Amino acid sequence: MTARPFIRTEILEQLRVKLRRGEPLLLGGAGIGLVARVLDRSGVDVIMAYNTGPFRMDGHGSLAGYLAYGDSNRITMDLGSRILPVVKSTPVVAGIGAADPYRDPIDLIGTLRRQGFSGITNVPTAGLYDGRFRQHIDETGLGYPREIELIRACREQDVFTVAYAFTPEEAAMMAEAGADVIGAHVGLTTGGDVGARTALDVAAACEATQAMVSAARNARPDVMVVAHGGPFENADAVIHAYQETDVDGYLGASSIERLPVERAIGEVVTEFQRMRLRKRSSMTTGTTADQVVTS
Repeated sequence: MTARPFIRTEILEQLRVKLRRGEPLLLGGAGIGLVARVLDRSGVDVIMAYNTGPFRMDGHGSLAGYLAYGDSNRITMDLGSRILPVVKSTPVVAGIGAADPYRDPIDLIGTLRRQGFSGITNVPTAGLYDGRFRQHIDETGLGYPREIELIRACREQDVFTVAYAFTPEEAAMMAEAGADVIGAHVGLTTGGDVGARTALDVAAACEATQAMVSAARNARPDVMVVAHGGPFENADAVIHAYQETDVDGYLGASSIERLPVERAIGEVVTEFQRMRLRKRSSMTTGTTADQVVTS
């Protein structure tokens, strides 16, 4: 049975209690039910569910979710049917592609809430695009301004939101729109088989993150901001964000599900491969090398 969705005030109080204790917030992405189940049992604060997760956990790069391979909002709804039944005590936030040409994204807020999601985020997001393509999708009503409208509509409906921002200007606009948490996104996460090969170094990522924190808090002092992406792929990197910026925590997707799975399976396989059978006589091992017949 799917747990009831949390209301916005419940989530905010839980997050603020942690911050008052001096503990960083931790939000984690889940692209399959098993990951969501483990995150729920492990005490993560918020589970993030959106269309890039299934691609990621199928062994493809997260950016497959930003290309024309599938219906992003349908993928998220289908993902919800797999992860919501196994999550018992953690708010799950759904991604909405705000520029969906065949669905009203504002109507999707209610649809996803009724399905059991506790909040909304702006994924897939046009913020990952830049250059002329970004300019054109923004100009033609398919870009980031639609995501700001989505977050503002959620606030008007008193729905909890996590909003990804990529620049200080976007962070300020999302704060003004009413985002509860802003994910200060510094690029595709590095590491593993399908992670980014190029990224800001940790020092530059901290600088970019702090610029977004400052802009968001100048726009609205009570907004929470978490680090995300780029070189922040593990605890050794994230601790620099905690020590060198004023973030309230960390949001991990690849770093929470894909990279740990890659490492864990590799380590387990290696452990099994290191084992050796006890010595046995040829009578108990079947054929010997001399008995092998080649054709």
